[in-house]
Amino acid sequence: MKYDFAALRFCEDENIKDRVYWYLTELPLKEDEEVLAPVGVHDRLQKGRVERIVCVEEEDAPYDVRLIKRVAAKMGARKLTVGGAAFLEFGGARYDDRHYTRFSRVICSEGRADEKELALYGFSAAFVAPMSEDEAIYRAIVAGQGVALMGGEGRKILTLLYALLQGKKEAADFLYSLGLGEGELAALLVRLG
Repeated sequence: MKYDFAALRFCEDENIKDRVYWYLTELPLKEDEEVLAPVGVHDRLQKGRVERIVCVEEEDAPYDVRLIKRVAAKMGARKLTVGGAAFLEFGGARYDDRHYTRFSRVICSEGRADEKELALYGFSAAFVAPMSEDEAIYRAIVAGQGVALMGGEGRKILTLLYALLQGKKEAADFLYSLGLGEGELAALLVRLG
């Protein structure tokens, strides 16, 4: 079986910018294209530049296929249309000097979509406005579910999640006020970043 491999360089990370790392990819990539890929033991997404692409059989792979990580996405915002509603993906937003939010955790839309159709895309929890003070949203993310936010408050929640990843105390304080514990807040940070 043939696999596509991408050699990535992570220029924004002083610790590893002088090395190239191999990743599996199912995306149609080109050399010099920018992508997001998991790095390190915590698999936080970082921006990498594609230096080389090879398509080879498993026995000729540049790295053991059982151990290799996968490219998460191409750089740039992703949008998803489900049932006529345009959803914005929370993944791929830079939240500190070199890390980006994870994909397939949270999407939001001003419109509404059928929950069964959303489930086909991996989103097993859906919330409809009003929802800005519903702790179940954050617990659903902690539980590992893809969460779809529908209605006018979705962007407000995305802004709160982004502020939480940036370490803003008021975001954490708000979530504590909803009843989330310290362990849930830590798990939320891991799921998003």
